[in-house]
Amino acid sequence: MVILMLVDVLKHAFEERKPIVKADLQKVLKIRNNNTLNQMISHLVSFGVIRRYENGVYYIPISSKKFSHLKPSLGDVINKKYLDGHRGIKTGAQLLYKYKLTSQVSSYYEILTNNVSPSTRSKRLYDGKVIVSHPPFMIHKNNLYALEFLELIRNLRFSDYGFELSIMRLRDIFKDLDLKREEIIDYSSYYSGKRYAGFRNLVMEILPDEVA
Repeated sequence: MVILMLVDVLKHAFEERKPIVKADLQKVLKIRNNNTLNQMISHLVSFGVIRRYENGVYYIPISSKKFSHLKPSLGDVINKKYLDGHRGIKTGAQLLYKYKLTSQVSSYYEILTNNVSPSTRSKRLYDGKVIVSHPPFMIHKNNLYALEFLELIRNLRFSDYGFELSIMRLRDIFKDLDLKREEIIDYSSYYSGKRYAGFRNLVMEILPDEVA
């Protein structure tokens, strides 16, 4: 009877085939004790109410038997684990695609996220389809676009355009995002060391002089 009641609760709270993390389940089930929560999750999995995508990630299977085998998409899992709540960004070719600097859609994900150890650098996951790293500085709502702008510059090699056209487009993006010159200069300093010297110089070259 309890399981049947929880089926309605969970289906009301979550979409089918969308990733659910343990914290989501705890909030909906209103179970504070961690051991009790783990036991309840195990019961829900054993009864088929939810399925385990991987350790700590679950989902409600699609009701139709024809499609019940389908799991959450990798993109949805990445968003849930690493990006939601202003915890991370996509970088690399996918970021340039977002800002229309390339028309090429990459099937690989490069992620910068707070949700990994600060020592994490280029950790490959999901059969190498995802590369996760800790960002050069902690990401939050107010600096997320600054990081995306800096990462556009760092990954400019993926641009479909020549250097001059790419610079012009970056300056337009800078204005569209309402970024501040001092802010970008400050955050660019987190890309430290000799290997980023050229990058920091390029940032200064790209930033419009009239914005002060």
